[in-house]
This record gives sequence, structure tokens and C-alpha cells, in this order.
Amino acid sequence: MRYLYSHRMDILPVLKTGKLIAIYTLDAARTESMTLIAELGLRGAVTILDGGNRYRPYQVATFLRRKTVDISSAANRLFSRRAFTCYEMNTLLGSTPSLKQPCLILDLLNTFYDDHVSMHEADRLLKSCLSQIQRLVLSAPVVVTLAPPLAEERDFLLDQVCRQADEVIIKEVAVCQPIQPSLF
Repeated sequence: MRYLYSHRMDILPVLKTGKLIAIYTLDAARTESMTLIAELGLRGAVTILDGGNRYRPYQVATFLRRKTVDISSAANRLFSRRAFTCYEMNTLLGSTPSLKQPCLILDLLNTFYDDHVSMHEADRLLKSCLSQIQRLVLSAPVVVTLAPPLAEERDFLLDQVCRQADEVIIKEVAVCQPIQPSLF
């Protein structure tokens, strides 16, 4: 596993069948993943599995408009499904066919961070999800976006995904320095 620290993400060159790429950032790479979906949609079909209500079709359409006048053809190649619980994410991954098209799993762990799900149950379900992701990786590249848990005791979930990934891209957050405005 390789850890890459980046301000800018250009993961298109590293997308290859057999690779699981994890992108970790505070907002689960919301803007970057929409750009990636648009870029991939211009090239062919894309499977989008959303675990954190991160998919923004309007934003993807805006990115597509910058690159093509035939937005509907690209948009018709984007296939999205949403999970509202970690149980649904497990079912969603299990029912996703292994196709020869990239798969983006947006904010995979969001539903696993739910404190109404015991840590033991979250661990069991995530292991099942990771085995389904490995099945998908055999046919096409898979990109997973991740955000940090709200509670530290759920960090082990993030560690499990990162250990399974072939590459982990950590988007560094630009640090803003306070600026003293001039008085005159």
C-alpha cells in the first residue's frame, strides 16, 4: 500500500483493473469525486455507489458542460445507487455486478460511523463489504472516498479500508494563516 499526500488529485493515470484506491479527506473528496465521475463518464460507463449522500448530479453535469456539448450521452453512462445504512451498503455491494467499468464508492464509511450500530456489527459488515469490493476490483478499478469518524473508537474501520487499498491518497487541507487586516 502506498500513501500519497496531495493538494491536487489526478488519479486517472493510476486507475487500473485490480486496484483499489482510497481517497481520504475531511469532506470525503466531494468536489474531486464529482470531477472524477465527470471525467470517467466522458470515457465510458461508471458505477457510483453512494454511502454518504455525496453524489451531486448537478455538479457532475456542470463539469460535463465544460468538456462536451453532448451532456446526455455522458450522463446516461453514469449509474448511481444510494445506501442509507451500513446494512444497505452491504446489500448494495453484494448486488452490484462485476462489470468492466470503474466503480466509485462515495463516503463508504459514513453509515458505519452510526453509533446505533455496535462496533462489532460495524466491523462484521465492513469485512463483508470489503470482500465484495475485492470481487469488484477483479473486473475494474474501484475508488473509495473516506472521511474521518466523529468518534475515535470508530477509527479501526478507516484503518481496515486503508490496509486493503492498493493506494491511499490523503488530501491535505490547506492551512490558512490568520491575516491582520490593515487599519488604514
